[in-house]
Amino acid sequence: MQNKKTVRWAILGPGKIAHKFAQDFQQTTGGELVAVASRDKERAARFASQYDIKQVLSYDELYVHPDIDAVYVATPHAFHFEQTKACLQHGKGVLCEKPVTINDTQLRELIAIAQSQQVFLMEGLWSFFMPALQQAKAWVDEGRIGDVKMITADFGYRMAFDPENRIYNAHLAGGALLDLGIYPIAFSTYVMNAKPDRIAANAIMSETHIDETTAISLFYGKTTAVLHTTVLANTLNTGYIIGEAGYIELPFFYKASSCTLYNQERMELDSFEASRPTYGYDYEIQEATNCIREGKTESPVVPHQRSLEIQAIMTEVRRQIGLIYPMEK
Repeated sequence: MQNKKTVRWAILGPGKIAHKFAQDFQQTTGGELVAVASRDKERAARFASQYDIKQVLSYDELYVHPDIDAVYVATPHAFHFEQTKACLQHGKGVLCEKPVTINDTQLRELIAIAQSQQVFLMEGLWSFFMPALQQAKAWVDEGRIGDVKMITADFGYRMAFDPENRIYNAHLAGGALLDLGIYPIAFSTYVMNAKPDRIAANAIMSETHIDETTAISLFYGKTTAVLHTTVLANTLNTGYIIGEAGYIELPFFYKASSCTLYNQERMELDSFEASRPTYGYDYEIQEATNCIREGKTESPVVPHQRSLEIQAIMTEVRRQIGLIYPMEK
């Protein structure tokens, strides 16, 4: 695949997020969107027509197709492991929506396959590519707020209770943590660039045995990350990085388009704003395309080890709150 002129992409699962991917794909270079696969070919055909995609395939047809180099896995995360595994085993690079798996054991297996097959694998942690988040991290690294002492982030959206909806369905690996909570955890991991020394978590569970609200504390020496996620209410969805000499605020940190730097007296010292005509998926698409063209098996922005660290945190949080999915028993 190294130095190949064009990376031929396929989308697996033409759902809501796949539409955003297809729209943002048009702003990237070095790749071509050539196929879409679904269990429902009529649905896939409608999607293909909307974005001028030439081929409509079943999942099995996609896995063995000789003219597809990379796959964007956009299905619900309960299906990511098996679908990503099949793609990797057939030599296709994968950009998989977050979370790439439902536990760290699954992810270790996928990483091993990607490395043995020498094919690309990256989790779709689009937050890491947002210029505003990168600017905030640059301020931290420059010492603009002194030593980081606390990170706070919340991510919550009210989702009406429906036991059949994937969010409330344990058989579909539902719950706030894996769907939303991964973002505050990833935010903390990105800022600290380290694994926590200690993890503490508590949750409010639903009658369908998934977490409706989860509170997480991550301890990094003398730095603490206080993180919350919920499907019971719309929260502010704001991230803060608090240091000895000031703090940084990131509204909607998971897709941040701006950040502001303050001193200890809450006076604004600096600000950054990055307007964009896209949803922001084009950053990760371009990264994956570039890496595949260069023959890489992982991205330096979202390396395998970073995804594994995040997944290990979520696995431990689930252990502490007693969330075990039926397929894990």
